[in-house]
Amino acid sequence: MTPLAWLVRRLDEAALLGVAERRALLALAPQERLVPARTDIRDGQKAGSAHLIVDGVACRAAMLPDGTRRILALYFPGDLCGTGRGAADPLPGTIEALSPCTVADIPSGTIDSLIRSHPGIERALWWLTLVELGIGQQWLINAGWEAERRIAHLICEVRARSQASGRDMEECFASGVRQVVIADIAALSTVHVSRVLHALQAARLITLNRGAAAVPQPAPLIAFAGFDPGYLHLPDHAARAKPEPSAGIRRDPVPWAGSNRDLGYASRT
Repeated sequence: MTPLAWLVRRLDEAALLGVAERRALLALAPQERLVPARTDIRDGQKAGSAHLIVDGVACRAAMLPDGTRRILALYFPGDLCGTGRGAADPLPGTIEALSPCTVADIPSGTIDSLIRSHPGIERALWWLTLVELGIGQQWLINAGWEAERRIAHLICEVRARSQASGRDMEECFASGVRQVVIADIAALSTVHVSRVLHALQAARLITLNRGAAAVPQPAPLIAFAGFDPGYLHLPDHAARAKPEPSAGIRRDPVPWAGSNRDLGYASRT
């Protein structure tokens, strides 16, 4: 499935698109360009343009006054970012490439023309914004959990979104969602994240290979994290499966490999 077709399939989840709206979106032929890693995707682009991630992993990030970065959203192939209609993006932060990305730009004039002819497209684009905000709210809820469960839940989310878009979760971790990215999402130090990942590996919930996480058996990790992907609004029914109770799976934090039990917000040093 092409990223544009995947986008239309996602918008269908909002039940706002008719046949004409689908055809209008699939008829788009946005120009693709390569964006290097650690680059602002919107640099030099007209305000109000939307950007479809064709390949790679991107994020929405904001810099704090002390110079640390907080990641507010992740974007995978088929995700649309910067969906403001001919005006400034309603969400804060910059949109950055976490890995080398192929991006297809949809000019603001094209978006305005689409929504004038098809109001359902405008409502669907706003629905995408609400989904992004909903994912951010889930991350905010997760901030109150112990670090092990918080990171386990994020791994489950990356896995679900990667698989639904036709990519391997391990590929996304290897190319974009690295330990420093997890740290910037979870507001933890990279040292703290490394300890948690090794603790999850010691509990046989994940495996690590050169810093990239793999999930050989998803069910135990899903059960430990209490992961329910409904908030992602993915059309892939397999990715929307509810967590099943599994005998012997703990809900309490997994043991640390060392003695450090600091589960609060670590300083970013």
